[in-house]
Amino acid sequence: MSMLERVATAATMGTPDVVPCAPLVCGAAHRFSGQTYEEWSRCEDPEAMVAGGLAAIEYADMCGIVLLVDLTVEAGAFGCETIFPVMDTAHPNYDDPFIKGPGDYAKVKKINPRETGRMKGVLDQIAGYSKAIGETHAIVGFVYGSLGTLSMMRGPEAFFMDLVEHPDEVMGALEIMDDVLAEYAVAQKEAGAHAVCYDNLYASESILSKPLWRKFEGKGMLKVCDAIADSGALVVHHNCGNGIYFDELEKYGHPHAVSHAYVADDVDSWEEHKKKWGSKICTIGWMPPGPVAMLGNEEEIEEEVKAEMEIFKPGGGFIQSTGCEFPPNAPLKHAKMIVDAAKKYGVY
Repeated sequence: MSMLERVATAATMGTPDVVPCAPLVCGAAHRFSGQTYEEWSRCEDPEAMVAGGLAAIEYADMCGIVLLVDLTVEAGAFGCETIFPVMDTAHPNYDDPFIKGPGDYAKVKKINPRETGRMKGVLDQIAGYSKAIGETHAIVGFVYGSLGTLSMMRGPEAFFMDLVEHPDEVMGALEIMDDVLAEYAVAQKEAGAHAVCYDNLYASESILSKPLWRKFEGKGMLKVCDAIADSGALVVHHNCGNGIYFDELEKYGHPHAVSHAYVADDVDSWEEHKKKWGSKICTIGWMPPGPVAMLGNEEEIEEEVKAEMEIFKPGGGFIQSTGCEFPPNAPLKHAKMIVDAAKKYGVY
């Protein structure tokens, strides 16, 4: 089977010849691109970014790539000032937020994701990857959900207060964003993505209550995920929060697969998660990015892969990966170690 066939089979709850593996190597690929991390983050040279990603895929023998740059791509396109540190992840200028008060939610306007900011840079990358490896490897687009995007434009603490004190203003902005994000997701499919990943970080016990998340993002996520499915792409979710609301994801997102770092809120162990959710939704994960993928040695990485395989390999529906982004400053040889271990323990 090709890498793409393995991913497609596992993502649709089948059993491939071997468990597919792709640590979420995103920013770390800048080292193969000839760019600094800051240059890579700005998305001003998609061709160099694609070249770096292809080299990283070849080096580690990964089954595909996820088009995550950072979580300010969408916010920046909507007008939020973005800070680009030389050796750190881009982030909003929280000292001068785009939304300074409840009245500023009206500043959020419809944009064209095909032509605006770094959204266009992501689409150009997808097209480049599609041309190079579209028939052999999995290309997964990425959309940060409207709730997370809007919080970055306001600042999390003030945003959480606004959800309670100014819900109508917040909802008005979210509805505009959801329309744009649905269009952005479809544009990613049209550019060549086989699947599009929707990041619903706030759908977890570590951030928002279930009723509050459902009220502000449930229907919006459904709109985006339905657009992904209608376009013909597979629907993937990412959530690295603790206590993920898998029942809500199933209801409002219908995901084929979920990339996650922790178990669902209604189970207490990975074994229970496999039993309850592992036959319904493909798991992508869940190696701890920092303590294992970055800081672990070869033996520790192999033992983690082996342990995860023992639980999630049986019956298919598993893609070995990190539970969140492979740290941009982690040794890339560790990504290769993860893949090598997956080859060793992932054969059916």
